[in-house]
Amino acid sequence: MDRSKKLLYGALALSILPLLGWWTYGLFDLDEGFYAAVTAEMNRRHEWITPFYDGVPWFEKPILSYWAAKPFVAIFGDAVGPRFPSVLATFATYALVGWFAKRRFGVPTAALSVVMLASSLLTVALGRMMMTDPLLVLTTTGAFLTFWESIEGDKRWRLATAFCLGLGVLAKGPIAGILFVPVAFWVWWRYPDVRERFKGYWPEGICIFVLIVASWYLPALIVNGKVFVQKFLVEQNIGRFSGGDQAHNVRGLEGLIYYLPVILLGFFPWSLLLPRALLKKPEENSALIGYLKAWIVVVFAFFTITSAKLPHYMLPMGPAIALLIGQWVTRAWKELKLTRYILPAAWLLFVAIFAEFGFYSWYNGVNIGGLELPGDQAEIHRLTRYVKEHEIQTDEVAEYKMGHQKGFPSTSKFHIDETSHPSTLFYLNSAVLETDDWSVLLAQKFRVWVLTRNNRISEEDAKASGSRLRLVDTGFPQDLYRLYTLDPGP
Repeated sequence: MDRSKKLLYGALALSILPLLGWWTYGLFDLDEGFYAAVTAEMNRRHEWITPFYDGVPWFEKPILSYWAAKPFVAIFGDAVGPRFPSVLATFATYALVGWFAKRRFGVPTAALSVVMLASSLLTVALGRMMMTDPLLVLTTTGAFLTFWESIEGDKRWRLATAFCLGLGVLAKGPIAGILFVPVAFWVWWRYPDVRERFKGYWPEGICIFVLIVASWYLPALIVNGKVFVQKFLVEQNIGRFSGGDQAHNVRGLEGLIYYLPVILLGFFPWSLLLPRALLKKPEENSALIGYLKAWIVVVFAFFTITSAKLPHYMLPMGPAIALLIGQWVTRAWKELKLTRYILPAAWLLFVAIFAEFGFYSWYNGVNIGGLELPGDQAEIHRLTRYVKEHEIQTDEVAEYKMGHQKGFPSTSKFHIDETSHPSTLFYLNSAVLETDDWSVLLAQKFRVWVLTRNNRISEEDAKASGSRLRLVDTGFPQDLYRLYTLDPGP
């Protein structure tokens, strides 16, 4: 193996390190909990078309993340399985970036780009979680990079672009195409010398795209009809883009600058070099550099304009940032060959340690210099596993008043409004009765295991239950939560 290949393969090997250890802590609610619970229920139902959550069709996201997770959960279980697709998708994105950079910029840029992307906190954080974003990033990155290959190389790469865009729609809806089209159009308009290379394989590409998208959209529509149209197409797609997602809406000046700190911290320290790389006039590969810049700007502009905002919406620009800065650093630090590799590698190792320690500590709860991390998830999952080990087939499991309750003090150590815990459905691998009405539990005909927060059962609830209600001695502390059994009435 020659030296250049060793350099690139070494960078790819290093890039795995910040992703390792995803199995050492459990799932976080809400998003991971929902996706995992849906995956588990689809496995129980042997379902491939309709996502279900607690017995009800759940169309918050398209199907690809569930298709990817189902076999891994079935084979590897609840620790390794749920996040495995995200880890694989993230590493595949690194490999794509390395492959493309090697072809268009050379091995030094390829190695740097891979390490820069793999040491970006935002990329690593989402790569270690069961989220839809890593699959979206992989598919959109594949679309952007293969499309450029179809311009500078074999036009048949355009078929791969269509395939990737179709998968992107299955990963997270039409956003894949919404980001791709303006970037491609801008390059066509801005660089007349590459326009001729835009011709070819469009009809075939459109057919591939439509077939990929229809592979789920069509059967989902046939099976679910109006529910699919209203819940998915209208509420989750049109509604989100038009401001229907009230929980994450950020408007005004705050909305315009929202993503600036996200980019600064999420891609730190490489984000410090981003302004210079964006403003630097390219000495060569001007069209490609313009393409990468447009990729970054379109992602930023689109999500800045839309009212719904979350930090991980910036994730699709990560590969473009890594490629743009990687090629710039390779030239700017030409005389500092050793430094340009050592510093990124050292930062990557720091991020690997920081990510594992941070996620593990947040999940389990630790005291760091007087700062006590909550550990809420670890406690509720311990109780959940206890129930799974001790319940019998006729038992019911219920979550009682898990969400924020007016008039009740917060049970969170950080005083954050409480949420439900959909992850309990995943670890129980069964349905759960979620209710805020104690009379619903009293009316059950079988014994009920009641998971609740430590201040949620009132004196009236306890009095109405009489001797039927018992606090379960699990053998480990119940600080933030309580586990009870409620026997059936006469």
